[in-house]
Amino acid sequence: MAQGSPAEPGHFFARVLADQHYQKGVEREQRGDWHRALLSYRRASALDPYNVLYLLARGHICQLHGLEPEAEDCYRVALRQRPDDTVALYNQAQLLAARGQLEEARSKLARIVAGGVEALGERAAPIFCRLGDIALRHEDYPTAGLHFRRALECTPGQRYATAALGGLERFAEFARPFDQAGGIRPKVAFYGYAGAVLLGLAEDDGISIPAYPGLGFDSLAELAQTLARFTGLARRLGWRFDAVVPLDAESLPLAIALAAALDARPLMGVEHCRRDACVLGVSGTGTDPAGVCRAVSALRRRTTRALFYAAGVTHPVWEYAPAMQVASVPSRLEFPWGRGEAMAPEHAEALGAELGAALERAAPDATLQAQVAWYSAPGGHPRLGFSPTTLETLIPSAGPPGTPAGSGLAVQPGISV
Repeated sequence: MAQGSPAEPGHFFARVLADQHYQKGVEREQRGDWHRALLSYRRASALDPYNVLYLLARGHICQLHGLEPEAEDCYRVALRQRPDDTVALYNQAQLLAARGQLEEARSKLARIVAGGVEALGERAAPIFCRLGDIALRHEDYPTAGLHFRRALECTPGQRYATAALGGLERFAEFARPFDQAGGIRPKVAFYGYAGAVLLGLAEDDGISIPAYPGLGFDSLAELAQTLARFTGLARRLGWRFDAVVPLDAESLPLAIALAAALDARPLMGVEHCRRDACVLGVSGTGTDPAGVCRAVSALRRRTTRALFYAAGVTHPVWEYAPAMQVASVPSRLEFPWGRGEAMAPEHAEALGAELGAALERAAPDATLQAQVAWYSAPGGHPRLGFSPTTLETLIPSAGPPGTPAGSGLAVQPGISV
């Protein structure tokens, strides 16, 4: 028997031990203990250094947690063993794209496509989405449209592809909407992907809105000043709501406060809405996109006119379908009350009344005119996903910029100055 042969007992037991470390890593990763999961994957790779499964698991967890050099080493070794491995090529392409090496990233993804994606089924959709993203960053909107359509052929209704395809005309309004690393300003992202208005917090100018981390409000007065941007915009545009309804149980205090500020009636749930009413649906954080969107869909089935407003947005904006129309902050918010308090009607009513009083005392928003101008024609960005006059949801174009005149989404008057 040749020295180092896989048939040697020592090598066999090393592989058995490596698999045990790998399985332990999977268990730890599922529990959210990524540090110890990575330690297990490293031990598995040390015992069986050319096992592609272990390399991909280790590379993926490194990629998720900012250890890009180690992730790259894992994918490089994996591709030496399996040159056309789809996962290794895809993950390697993501690393390259994040560094701005777009052509190299495109080449990796093209290798996957050239090898045939039919067998991948729905798993091919992310590949075409990343190719679409690269084309977006090159401002090659026709090519981006082709790739996003391919993604939707693989996975009909895929949310990111749907949002990106529908936003091509809006992205084309900007010079370099994406930076070299693929980043995008929050106000542009909400407008591009959802045709939504993003208002910001009291401390920003409403236009250059930072990518805030998760935020917590220390007082009802601080929260009220953020809500004042929305109520000021609603009054400026003449939005008159008959009722305000929470789209999730913990948002009841917000609904009560906004109803008082907008001279509307607060409702406990969507099932109480009248068919002829104009209703504002509000979510505090959008923690559960599927649940919130079920409530929005039910609201629009029950009423002739409705607006979806999110004070905070926990998940990427394209995860919400139907899309929100107005949001305040592009991140998760923590409110000055507990979730249990918000869900108990007696506590929610007291909190809502106190917040409503704070909202009534809030200073007028100084950014209102700039907000209106940003979403207005000419010179602004009027392709909203809804009509600012009727609140009717608009259907985005299915074609990229450059399609014949008269097709797709007509330029709306936007917000009238």
